[in-house]
Amino acid sequence: MYFSSVNNFGIYITMTVLLSSRSLARGLFHHHNDFDINNSYQPCIITHSGTSCNPNKLGEASTGKSSGDEKQHRTNIDVGSRRLEDDNNLPPLIDDCSELDHSRRIAIAKSNGFDYNEEQGVQTILDALTPHEKQHMSDDNMPLRHYRADKGNVQQSIRKIKATIQWRQEFCVEDIKRCFRDRNNPDLPIEKQKELNNLAEVIAKENETGKIYIRGYDKEGRAVLYLTPGRENSRCEIDNMRHLVYHLERAIACTRHKSGRQKVCIVIGYQGFRIENAPPMSVVKHTLQILQGHYPERMFRAYICDPPLVFRVFWNVIKHFVDPATLEKIAFCTGKEGKALLERDFDTNTTERQAGGRKTLRKFCSREFLYDTPHHCTFDEI
Repeated sequence: MYFSSVNNFGIYITMTVLLSSRSLARGLFHHHNDFDINNSYQPCIITHSGTSCNPNKLGEASTGKSSGDEKQHRTNIDVGSRRLEDDNNLPPLIDDCSELDHSRRIAIAKSNGFDYNEEQGVQTILDALTPHEKQHMSDDNMPLRHYRADKGNVQQSIRKIKATIQWRQEFCVEDIKRCFRDRNNPDLPIEKQKELNNLAEVIAKENETGKIYIRGYDKEGRAVLYLTPGRENSRCEIDNMRHLVYHLERAIACTRHKSGRQKVCIVIGYQGFRIENAPPMSVVKHTLQILQGHYPERMFRAYICDPPLVFRVFWNVIKHFVDPATLEKIAFCTGKEGKALLERDFDTNTTERQAGGRKTLRKFCSREFLYDTPHHCTFDEI
């Protein structure tokens, strides 16, 4: 891991970790050197029949049949709505995997000696899980995300998904997700209410400065997660991680309810950043471990908006250690080209200034966002 040689750059914790995470960052991206404003993207729609299709083949998918090529192309598992996302009115699930993504996975798997077959791979993963592990999956599409992230290395996928399921239980991810909703739930034991109240207080304290929060969507309905390192207000590693996990889970829920998609957009801005905001290197490594190991295939695009000069120097050093596929998923938004990209992907009347926003939006209110806004809604959505 290249972090061992660049400890002095721990100041870039969240951005650096997100962008260097090979599994989290998988999705459709364009590096700024290859920017194409006219690029088109055809999503795959996951229907409740368990088949997948392009938008122009919905009739075929609704019968539960697909062409041999399409069936071989990818497997899609209907994600059951569960836990906080329980809602019979959820939109159909849409797969953010592009044809190019899929072709690359096949090529990489072949170069490593693996046959890439999503249907068989997912079934093998499921067969390797215990009933208890299956019950504690985050959603039914979890095996597919791990299989894709590991490019057909099914044994590695099995090890990682088992580790993630165990981590989710030990880190109390479900409690983190529901702590604001259920902290005073009279149907829960008093001790559990106290635990949830304590979690809510921890996350609220971390969120006081608005260093991370979710506001709005891109043009295709993916939640936008804003990260502002200049607003860092804590040195507690575990509390920082709880705060991060809360927002990852919430952004995923917002996207699922808004559009049926499964990935989120991340905007990283540097206004107000100072060297004293730099987190410890242990926080950097812990963040990387969570993002790379436990949230594969969850980030659609990352936008680094007007990074300081020192980061550009840093980037020239570390980019040689980053997976080429990941390099294509990084968007540096500076100048006219960056503005054009932001305007292509967002309604800039609804984005923050750091994401090319044209209007002054209502100031972020942490308490309203955490305590008064439903878990599946972004700030200022209702």
